[in-house]
This record gives sequence, structure tokens and C-alpha cells, in this order.
Amino acid sequence: MKRTLCLMTALLLFAASVGTWAQKPRIAVIKIANDSPYGAERLGPAIADWLVQDLVQSGKFRVMERKDLDKVLAEQSLSLSGAVDAKTAVQVGKLLGCQLVVLGAVTDFSRHKSGAHGVWGLGFNVGKTTAEGTLNVKLVNVQTAEIVYTGSEKGSHTFAKVDVAGFGGGVDWDESQARQIFEPAVKKIAENIAQRSEEIKDSLGSVASVEGKVARVSGGKAYINLGSIDGVKEGQTFVLYRAGQPITDPDTGQVLGQDKTRIGTFTVTKVMGDHLAIGVVEGGQTAQVGDIVQPSKQ
Repeated sequence: MKRTLCLMTALLLFAASVGTWAQKPRIAVIKIANDSPYGAERLGPAIADWLVQDLVQSGKFRVMERKDLDKVLAEQSLSLSGAVDAKTAVQVGKLLGCQLVVLGAVTDFSRHKSGAHGVWGLGFNVGKTTAEGTLNVKLVNVQTAEIVYTGSEKGSHTFAKVDVAGFGGGVDWDESQARQIFEPAVKKIAENIAQRSEEIKDSLGSVASVEGKVARVSGGKAYINLGSIDGVKEGQTFVLYRAGQPITDPDTGQVLGQDKTRIGTFTVTKVMGDHLAIGVVEGGQTAQVGDIVQPSKQ
């Protein structure tokens, strides 16, 4: 009897853990800008990679890897070069099928030397160099464009008798030094986001609120890349669109928007996996791979 009770308890705990995992929001770190004189174009991507690693390790989110983000952007002929605002990040997040996107920036970087001394003008020795900067991050709900989290952490590190390489983005960039300066700040921000994961998840709702795409068309049926983890339910109706070419700013290259034409509706007949559902298309036109599905407001 005791063995049976123990087995049942273990199964219930396992089922609960699976249910919890299945509800993890999908998140992408879109861009960390560098508004400081340190590290030039190298610092932002490095911090984005560290943040991705820490969010994955938290176990609270399904995190899109940077290589997958770059692949989707390349397929859509999109670029995140230059300034990226929340609106652009939301548009990219929808293309990625994410519920949350992260934007951030490094600001206020400075370095201070102490203990410097010279000997009869023959040279000098720098005793210590302290470098510090601020990392600001915001987390945005892709469906509503609402900012659901903001965080700011200061990173700093003191180097003994070693200068800080990387001002002006020269060849002396040293990623190990950058890690020592900023990694504690990145970890703190990831921890803060993870601690608020339940609150963030509840704000997203239980019904799919992200865009998806048609992944396959076969036998009069269409398959989309949204499923149980995304909150898709059998009988749920989506509006089906066909996208045109992205519209970009001729000066900055920033994505301003994208033309799309409504071609019908997609109704889910069966949820087949974490990110897979099958359904029927109505409206007179045949669905194509890459067509966009958005939750119906009706």
C-alpha cells in the first residue's frame, strides 16, 4: 500500500513538473546596445550571449538561441543594426513566435586609475584600474507592447597593474575583462527576471497571444508553428495573412512595418505538439508556407 501511495505521489509530482514546464514563456534577447566608449560593437552582442545563457540556466523560460535569431532575421532580410526601439523589437518578436523580448543598453562606462607613480621621469606604474558601467534592460510583452520589467545594474571590477582594453573598439579588446566587469550585473538581471517569472507568465494569459506561421500545407490541411506551450486550443480561430516585403527606413535600415493581406481564417482541429497544430483554412485562398496566423479578436 505504501509503495502504491509513493508511486502515485511521484507520478503526480512528475505531472505537475511537466505542466509547469509546458507553460514556460518563450523569450528572445533582441539587442543589447552599447552607448558607451568601451568595446564598440563587440560589447553588446557579448552581453546578449551571457544573458541568454543565464536565462536558459534559470529554467524559467524557453529561450531562443542567438544563432536561431540570426537565421530568422536573415531569412526575412531584416537587420538589427542601428537603433532598435520597442516597436521594432515587438515586430521581430512576432516573427520569431516569442511572447517576450528583451532590449537593453550599456551606459555610463568609466575607468579610474589609482596608485600611479613615476621615477625621475623614466616611466610610471599603474597600481590599479577600476572600470565600471551600467547595464539597463527592459522586457516587453510582444502582444501588447507593454513593458513588463525594467532593471538596471552596475558592473565593476578592479584590475591590479593592468589597463582596461577595449576603448574605441580597437584590437586590444579583451572579452575576459569585459566578463569580469559586466557578468555579475548580467547575472543579477537574469535572476531578477527569473524571480518574477510567475508574475510575468500570468500577465501573458492562457490563450495563444503570439503570431505564428504556416509551416506546411498538405492534403487540404495547414500546419502552424504554434502548439500547446503557446496556449493554442482546439477550435481556436486565427486570422490568416500573407506578408509583403518589409518596409525599412532608407537612412537607418530600421524596419518600419510590413504590408500584409488578409486571405482567410485558420481554425485549429488538433494540437499536435509543443509548437505544432493542424487545422483548416477558409476564405477562398490556399495557404502557403510562411503565411502569418494571428489570434482572432472575435
